[in-house]
Amino acid sequence: MLDPDHVYLLTDAKQKKRIREILTERGLASYMNDTKWRELCRGLDKVPFRPAYQVKYVHADAPEPVELQYAPTYFGDWASTPESRLGLHIEWVKIAPRYSRYRGRLVTPVIQDCSSELIALLTRLRLPFIEQGGFVVLYGHGSASTSI
Repeated sequence: MLDPDHVYLLTDAKQKKRIREILTERGLASYMNDTKWRELCRGLDKVPFRPAYQVKYVHADAPEPVELQYAPTYFGDWASTPESRLGLHIEWVKIAPRYSRYRGRLVTPVIQDCSSELIALLTRLRLPFIEQGGFVVLYGHGSASTSI
């Protein structure tokens, strides 16, 4: 497991410079920093499960994964996501605060929901987010027209 207090430098100077150029070209301002990403990753330990998410990088045209289910059957990989990489590259993270737990072929899955715990965490940490269509969208970067 990665140490949440260690800032992982996965990008070289050229990549960082290019990301900053893209931010300037698109008129995006940073809403998050490494400390906020680190606090979020630590705070998710207190949420019943690590929610799955979709991420939109500032240098990409489409988010990854392309589609995010309302109640995914998998968890998010928050613990191994280096905060410094998140802070520099991420425009937004769309979080699905539900998990669909398989119980068998003939039985409907159980949907677990951590919406209230997740929203309480984001509010307590004063992170820039909105609720949108059953998802929580957390902004790493945004423009003046971004409504938070």
